[in-house]
Amino acid sequence: MLMRAVLPTELARGQTVIVFARWLLVLVGLLVAIWNPDALPLLRVEIGVILLVAIANFVMHAQLLRRRPTIEGVAYAASLGDLLVISLLCGVQGGFHSNLFVFYFPAVLAIGVAFPTRQAAGLSCIAVCLALMVGFIGAPNDLDLVLRGLGIATVAVIGNAYWRLHRSRIPRQGSTAAQEAAQDLFWGQIATLGARWAIIIGGAVLVLSRAASASELAVGILPVVVLLVANFYLHGRYLMERPANAVLTLAACGLDLLLVAALFLNWRGTGALENPTFVFLYPLVFGVGLVFSPRLSWAFTSLALVVYTVLVVPTGLDGAGDLKVLVVRLVTLAAMGGLGSLYWRIVRRESRSLTLHEANSEAALAWQPASAG
Repeated sequence: MLMRAVLPTELARGQTVIVFARWLLVLVGLLVAIWNPDALPLLRVEIGVILLVAIANFVMHAQLLRRRPTIEGVAYAASLGDLLVISLLCGVQGGFHSNLFVFYFPAVLAIGVAFPTRQAAGLSCIAVCLALMVGFIGAPNDLDLVLRGLGIATVAVIGNAYWRLHRSRIPRQGSTAAQEAAQDLFWGQIATLGARWAIIIGGAVLVLSRAASASELAVGILPVVVLLVANFYLHGRYLMERPANAVLTLAACGLDLLLVAALFLNWRGTGALENPTFVFLYPLVFGVGLVFSPRLSWAFTSLALVVYTVLVVPTGLDGAGDLKVLVVRLVTLAAMGGLGSLYWRIVRRESRSLTLHEANSEAALAWQPASAG
């Protein structure tokens, strides 16, 4: 009964993120379709599907603007439709080598923060399965698919973990601005810790599977071990309710970014855009967006964009196709930080509104005995 009472509010709050994520799909999808377009029959399918998504999203956006209640079944069906559309577009573009597979990340982000855990887990599992099935077409090896699946699943897990904490565990009544910031830092660290565990697991799998010699394995695994020790320490403090402060948390996220860059440089494949390690940047910038204020999270997201660009560009881009792939990845990566900050703002605004409402209610109750007398 409690979940049924809370669910409409949570759906309305999460639908804002879903609507913005869907507009991202529409705008970037049109950019991809028009820029260096594919063959005419394929282009017709892409633009037709994208326009249908735009029309459906306009209807849902209008519902939000008019403050109409969200219909649960429609919300679930629309999110499932997003996943099917992304899979269709990836499939017609060649499967694994489609530059649209990165749309799974903002789609799963929105699902994670919009729905209760059971429904979010079901939709996220469908997303991972669809991504792996579509990616299997033309995949060079299984490891790249595993890393993609790990990145998508991590975004869903940390998003819904943050949703659960802010729905049921954070005390809000009478909180000051400083207390709210401390609560955001404390409870939000589950997002950065989860993203870091994904980087550690993915990095270890990548190094262990790709090392060609004992010395290469020893050198490659060293930064993973360093990050593992750091996350043991930070996660231990979190479990003991003695979390790291903002400076240490931000420094740890910077260490995460350095490890992703090290894994990128240690990759032995051909072509920087074929390097699979960039998928770890998506949960990383999303986690930072959930923990810190927009000013700090956007600065970190910008740093991540610069780092990835610097890693890719020096190796050379082979024409407009490669440039389009890079731009799509940068835009969706920036969107992950932006959507994380958007949800942070929504939660903070709701927290302040609830505190103000409770304060007014207590004041009204306090005056009742005096009026009765």
